[in-house]
Amino acid sequence: MNQREGSLEDPQADFSVSFLPHLEAKIRQTHNLARLLTKYAEQLLEEYVQQQGDPFGLPGFSPPRLALAGLSGPAPSHAGLPLSERLRLDAAALAALPTTATSLSPGSSAAGVFSAKVLGLHVCGLYGEWVSRTEGDLSQLVPGGVS
Repeated sequence: MNQREGSLEDPQADFSVSFLPHLEAKIRQTHNLARLLTKYAEQLLEEYVQQQGDPFGLPGFSPPRLALAGLSGPAPSHAGLPLSERLRLDAAALAALPTTATSLSPGSSAAGVFSAKVLGLHVCGLYGEWVSRTEGDLSQLVPGGVS
């Protein structure tokens, strides 16, 4: 019997070995995409700050960190969780961001517009934090990556 016919003892063995390179390629591809999204998130935040004008672009400007229902940055304890749980949290947070972003609409007053700009800044920042965290978590799956 040749190798292409498989093994009678373990018919799944050949399948798993042949599937492994494909899986590794998909993991690398996903990690590379996360790396690219991290760079884009940094550019997005810079562009957002530039487009909002003063006081957002002023040195030392530190807007209040507003709470967003159902969305927060990665907690310090995130790093201590099992990788599968971290990836689940990454996916949930990234899935919640578009809903949060589309729900932002400026109010009619200047205070409402400023609050919406601060919320937009916060959402851009959270997006960057979660994409960066996801990139780091995915790097642990890349063969030869961080363990």
